[in-house]
Amino acid sequence: MAPKSMDARSEVIDVVSRMQRVEADLSPAERQVLKAVRNDYDAATRMTIAELATRAGVSQPTVTRFCRSVGCSSYGEFKIMLATTLTVAAAYLRPERQFSDDVGQLAQSVMNRAMNAMRDCLNALDTEAVGAAIDILSSARRIDIYGQGGGSASLVEDAKLRLFRIGIPVCAYVDGHQQRMSAATLNQGDAVILISNSGRSKAVAEAVQIAHSFGARTIALTRPDTPIAQAADIVIPIVIGEDENVLIPTPSRYAHMGVIDTIATGIADRKGGDARETLRRVRYTVASIGIAIPTPSTDPTILMKTIKPHE
Repeated sequence: MAPKSMDARSEVIDVVSRMQRVEADLSPAERQVLKAVRNDYDAATRMTIAELATRAGVSQPTVTRFCRSVGCSSYGEFKIMLATTLTVAAAYLRPERQFSDDVGQLAQSVMNRAMNAMRDCLNALDTEAVGAAIDILSSARRIDIYGQGGGSASLVEDAKLRLFRIGIPVCAYVDGHQQRMSAATLNQGDAVILISNSGRSKAVAEAVQIAHSFGARTIALTRPDTPIAQAADIVIPIVIGEDENVLIPTPSRYAHMGVIDTIATGIADRKGGDARETLRRVRYTVASIGIAIPTPSTDPTILMKTIKPHE
């Protein structure tokens, strides 16, 4: 076997991120090892391979296979990598509060998955693609947003909210027929944002092709090497492993939300004073009925300096 390149070895320095990324590809026995490690990261750096195997209820060769699956050549290297990660990022891996009740542990499990998804997305983020998306959307005459399914549909609405607040003409469509009709009304200078965790929604992929045929630029937040990714002008790859427990909400939507917020913030920065003025108007309208949360004196809305919190 050829030795690992320096790039490959640097990738597994954050072995916790690596475990998250490959979790879906692990065998059931290897997942038992992963669970044992996650239950006590610190202890895993001190245990012998026999002790970890016993705690996970697997054989020692299974532990070795697990280590190789997460990019380490041996159990010894895995422990070194894990200890290094804990030294650098312990504050992010362990919350200040420790839970002993079932609900607290459930909340910790769900929220840790959300944080892991955001971290993995940031680690793999294609910043050039995000920058290109900001360039296109900042100058677009009109922006339409397409997505289908429970998760993608909610993200489409969230993206619309982020953009119309900074004064951009934007519409969101989750119905396949409306997406096709919307795409047929686009022209050069318009843009489309496509949000799909699977990248395989037939209706969205067809709408992309229609929009492209009329000269609109298309930007996809999706998995690479999928029909939607192949049809789009700009692809921002987002690949988050899903949990086998169907009762746990998919963490991938947090990664999509992070990218959407990044793009919206970049567009607002490009628009500068125009975006600030639009945000001021929006805040004024909600502050005038007493539902805006008071902020420091830097709040752009003068009204917020005198308004009383709504009860």
